[in-house]
Amino acid sequence: MDRQDSWKRTEEIEIDLADLLHRLCMQWKRMAVCALAAAVLMGAYVWLKSRPAAQNAVSEKTGSESVLTETEEQAVADAVMLKNEISSLEEYLDSSVLMQIDAYHKNRNIMLYRIDHAERQELPVITENYLSFLVNGGAADALQKTGSGRQMDKSCLAELITAYQKTYSSPYQVIVQDAAVSGMMAESLFYAEITGRSAEEAQEMALDLQKVLKEYSDEVEQNAGSHRLVLISSMESVTMDSGLQSQQHDKKAALSSNRSSLKAVTDNFSEEQLKAYQKETDAVHEKSGDTDKVSDDSVPAAIQGRLADMIKYLAAGVFAGIFAYGCFFSGRYIFKDTIKSVKEMKRRYTFPVFGGITEEQTFHRIRLACQRKGIKKLCAAYDSQLNEKERDYLENLKRQLSGMEIGMSVAGDIGRDTAEWDNLTAIGNVLMICKEGVTTHRMIDDAMSFYLQNGIFVMGAAVISQNE
Repeated sequence: MDRQDSWKRTEEIEIDLADLLHRLCMQWKRMAVCALAAAVLMGAYVWLKSRPAAQNAVSEKTGSESVLTETEEQAVADAVMLKNEISSLEEYLDSSVLMQIDAYHKNRNIMLYRIDHAERQELPVITENYLSFLVNGGAADALQKTGSGRQMDKSCLAELITAYQKTYSSPYQVIVQDAAVSGMMAESLFYAEITGRSAEEAQEMALDLQKVLKEYSDEVEQNAGSHRLVLISSMESVTMDSGLQSQQHDKKAALSSNRSSLKAVTDNFSEEQLKAYQKETDAVHEKSGDTDKVSDDSVPAAIQGRLADMIKYLAAGVFAGIFAYGCFFSGRYIFKDTIKSVKEMKRRYTFPVFGGITEEQTFHRIRLACQRKGIKKLCAAYDSQLNEKERDYLENLKRQLSGMEIGMSVAGDIGRDTAEWDNLTAIGNVLMICKEGVTTHRMIDDAMSFYLQNGIFVMGAAVISQNE
């Protein structure tokens, strides 16, 4: 090895990839700013680029609406009405328990009630109160709030509840009339029937309905007259209901027929009619809040493509911003001629590198080196600007060494301040102070050449980290 370069182990500078990646990750805030800026630029580019296409699409759509004839507009209106009817029928078939149960095995619970202790003239009003409550939705309302019908739509629950009275023969009527004439209190009977998906569900709903009627009897007594409501019997039944079977068949046949009719109508639509039909059906869906049934075709193709391009370009901008900053930082790290870390200095130079200036181990290493070499005086020399905090580090090191009877002076800007050269030569021992990311390899080479030419002993170097 040439004498002039005796302080170097190698001329090659090795790149510490782990240190590079660590420092790059520490720059995440700047990477985020670059990614955001690139995403905004890319998004603005695609937005401006696609704006004319979107405007043309809107213009074409607006223009197509104005060319429909009165007959074509009526055909579109009829198709929209048929579409709405189909949607309503589909929703009913999906939510109605009555349309989903097996008509050949209909599970129901029949309850027989008696109304007694009532005045004869008040009895019809009292009875009609109960019948109206059962068949006109009052009982369904109450079951929704307090009973087993909480999960059902009110209209679908109401169709599971029926109530009726039987017509009695004339001997029974004569007996009742005679009893009324003789001064006895009048009474009447009515049936309440409830249907369920299973026998267990029908039984559960029947028990809830009994509670509801018991609570309702107080309201009827206040409004219609004094009476007593008595549950005489409750019976479970599984029957075949031909009427329900016909009703289910008719609903499903109507749905199938409507679908076929709608397809036949729309298949004969012109392109302009199809656009008008799609617009009207989309408007109905938006008004009813039925967003789940709106197809992707409800968004014009130009606008849809514009949004898709926007998302792609935004994502590309984020990755491009991160990649660009990563390349910039890596290139700066590799090609900048500054010391990167303590490890790099130890690999490159032969003189001792004691470590970071703030580390406790660094002080002890310097102390031991001075004691081993018999050094009582040394000069800490640096050739780059230090801030107040970094100068405080040197002052602290100076105080610590002073406690060990080792005198240390500080010399700054030795590359230009020639007044410090005499002081360095007089002391004869120097501790180089290097700064990560600031001190260059050329500065170290120039300083080492100066020290060797003037017989100054270089006991080693301490490093001020960028994180300190």
